[in-house]
Amino acid sequence: MPTDPELLRLYDRSPIGMYRSDANGRLLRVNPALVAMLGYDTVDEVLALDLLRDVYTGPDERAPVLEDYRESGFVEGRRVHWKTRTGRVLTVQLFGHVVETSDGLVFDATAIDQTEVDALEESLRQQKEIVELVVRQMPAAYWITDRNLRFLQSGGAVDQMFGFPASTYIGRTLHDTLADYPSPTDTVATHVRALAGEVIQYESEWRGKTLASTIGPYRNGKGEIIGAIGTTADVTAWRLLERRMVDAQRAESLGILAGGLAHDFNNLLVAVLGNADLALREIPAGKPGRVAIENIRTAGLQAAELTDQLLAYAGRGGAGTTRVEPGPLVDELLRITATAIPAEVSVSVDIPAKLAVRGDPAQLRQVLLNLINNARDALAGRGSIAISADPLHTSGEADPDDVLTAPAGSFVALRVRDDGPGMDRETRRHVFEPFFTTKSTGHGLGLAAVLGIVRAHGGGIRIVSAPGDGAEVSILWPAAVTAPAMRAPSAPPLNAPTVLVIDDEVLVRDVLARMIEDLGYAAMTAPDGPSGIRLVDEGEVDAVLVDLTMPLMSGADVVTALRKKKPNLPVVVCSGYDRDGRGPVQADAYLPKPFRIDALERTLAKLLPLRNV
Repeated sequence: MPTDPELLRLYDRSPIGMYRSDANGRLLRVNPALVAMLGYDTVDEVLALDLLRDVYTGPDERAPVLEDYRESGFVEGRRVHWKTRTGRVLTVQLFGHVVETSDGLVFDATAIDQTEVDALEESLRQQKEIVELVVRQMPAAYWITDRNLRFLQSGGAVDQMFGFPASTYIGRTLHDTLADYPSPTDTVATHVRALAGEVIQYESEWRGKTLASTIGPYRNGKGEIIGAIGTTADVTAWRLLERRMVDAQRAESLGILAGGLAHDFNNLLVAVLGNADLALREIPAGKPGRVAIENIRTAGLQAAELTDQLLAYAGRGGAGTTRVEPGPLVDELLRITATAIPAEVSVSVDIPAKLAVRGDPAQLRQVLLNLINNARDALAGRGSIAISADPLHTSGEADPDDVLTAPAGSFVALRVRDDGPGMDRETRRHVFEPFFTTKSTGHGLGLAAVLGIVRAHGGGIRIVSAPGDGAEVSILWPAAVTAPAMRAPSAPPLNAPTVLVIDDEVLVRDVLARMIEDLGYAAMTAPDGPSGIRLVDEGEVDAVLVDLTMPLMSGADVVTALRKKKPNLPVVVCSGYDRDGRGPVQADAYLPKPFRIDALERTLAKLLPLRNV
């Protein structure tokens, strides 16, 4: 204990608690800081306290302090627990030594209150644990290097993302890591740029994952750059979802465009094919001009096939419900295409007998033919094609290889695999788009039509391919669950009924009227829905042919209005925009444009007897 006045003043003004006590725990001197620490008002109040009874929380707290004094004569940072006047427990760190006086041994000590410091450290520790837990649960990893690119710290989902523990490269350099795990990007260069104060953000592909990384400078408290800090996150799922959204929007836009083009062309083809059929009914075989008309009709039919493919891509090709066995269908297609498949291309088929799907046989044939032809073309004259099918139940969850994800349910997976050059990711993304082709010939509509047909049937498409590894296209087609549907026999036509044609295209109205008259019926025409409804009100109309897409009043609205006025009036919906055989639910029949005169004849013969019901 100092005796010099200046030292005593320093003792009393110290912000750290100081005291002298004897071996029995009696306080001999205390400074104001200790008085405040213990929550008392005056020095005398504290001097009246007994250390063991009134200050320490228990005898076990003071015993180690006395042991230190006896063994070494010093106490160096011993942590003990004291209680204040109000009973609040303090964590106190003691520093002291033994002093010999004329009255015997005493102890001089300083007491530092660590309670708030400990609470702050505990709070920081908990926050650190929470942050580390969050980082570990996120698909992200982080690392810190010094200026020599030596790893100081690493954490997060390192194990899940890279396959090794976070501590693997602590103390080693970035060059060591790259020697074991080469990177597609110049990782060293990005870290060097970070050491120069730059923040770099980039994405890279690593073992099938898309990683988004950020690397920037690591600074000390003075703002000096002492290393680099980096983070990387697995954004594979996000990028896949993003690509699917973009692809879906592109497909929707192209579908609208394709459907609109098909509608306009089909209206023109109705006139072309209708007039060709009428001319051929008037020109006997062998007469001049007949061959030219036949060629016009053939060209028109080929154009109609192209518009059918456009409608199929647009998802307006309709979906059948017939039970179809793909095995015999594939055998038939291979017989038809045998001459087009080079001799050095082997074809194997593995389709269980009686395995069946539900759909339109013609459209399933078109899908399989396109896949077989594309596999053949990919081989460039040499290789193998494997065609297989097996039952499959899907959960409805998307797969990274999906072009079109099938809903949950039972399907038959129709697979066509070739061992050709394969496709990269970008080609796989675009291969089902209309007008996209990797061939020097072709219009790029075959696989686009496949996509539309499968979509209309509620199925899915999956491509597994990589450059140099061939390609496997799997079509998930709804499995058959019902027996084949029976067709109702057609009824013969009645004599001289009147058929009203409602269409906004003058060429279509004209040729349909002539076709109707050539079939032995009377014909009337109207340019729009309101005009047609007035003619039905004013005259004797036995059947109506109405276009589905018209200005002023749509075909569906016309059908609804006619049903209210004359429920038993036969109505046939025609459209070049929709291949769905149902049409509006209240129509009696549906004719997809362009249609031939024989299709019109069959439809009218079937429906006109309905007027007597």
